[in-house]
Amino acid sequence: MSTRAYHLHELEIARSLDDSRRVMPQIGPQHRRVLDLGCGAGQTLIASDLPAEVSAVGVDVDFDAMLLGQELAAPLAFVNGAAEGLPFAAGTFDLVIARVVLPFVPIRPALAEIGRVLQPGGELWALLHPPRRTWRSLRSATRARDTRQMLHQSYVLANGTLFHLSGAVIPSPASGRYESFQTAHGMIRELQRAGLSNVIVQRARHHTVLTAVKR
Repeated sequence: MSTRAYHLHELEIARSLDDSRRVMPQIGPQHRRVLDLGCGAGQTLIASDLPAEVSAVGVDVDFDAMLLGQELAAPLAFVNGAAEGLPFAAGTFDLVIARVVLPFVPIRPALAEIGRVLQPGGELWALLHPPRRTWRSLRSATRARDTRQMLHQSYVLANGTLFHLSGAVIPSPASGRYESFQTAHGMIRELQRAGLSNVIVQRARHHTVLTAVKR
C-alpha cells in the first residue's frame, strides 16, 4: 500500500463512526492549542472537525505524508520534525495527541519533550501497542514460517520487555528503526519521570488508550 493510500484509508476509518477500529481523542473547549505528534497526513485532526478558534499543528518525520495533509486540509499547519526534538517552546500546547507514534520512537526522550511542550494542566492522549499485539504477530509469523517477520517480532518483543523493565528501547539491528510494545507499568513510570500524572489506561480492541496530565 502506498503512503497516499495508507493515509487516506486511515482518514476513512477516523471519519467512520461505525468502524470498530476508530479511536479518537476527545478535544474539548479547554484545548485551544493542539499538537498532533506523528500526525501522518493529519487524519486525526481532519476527522476531529476542529472549531476555528483551535490552533492545531501536526508534526511528522514523513514529509510526503504532510504534503498529502496540506492537500487534504490546507488550513492545518504541518512541521517536519521528530518526537525526541520538538521545535516548540516550553508550555506551548494544552493537548498533545500521540496516535501510535510512541511504539516507533525512543520513548523516554519523546515523553520528556511532550512534558516540556505541555503547559501545566495540559493533557496527553496516546494510542499504544499492547504486548498482546506483538505476541499475535509473532505467532502469525511462526505459523507462516516467515523468518524475517519472526526475527523482527522477536526484536519487538525483546524491546518491549526492555522498556517495561528499564524505560529504555534500542533501534533494530536490521533497520536502525525503533519499535516496541508498551506496558501500563512502564508507561506510568516514564510519564511520572517526564512530569505527567493522573494516568488512565484503557484497553481497546486493537490498541491501548492512555491519557495523562502535566503537573
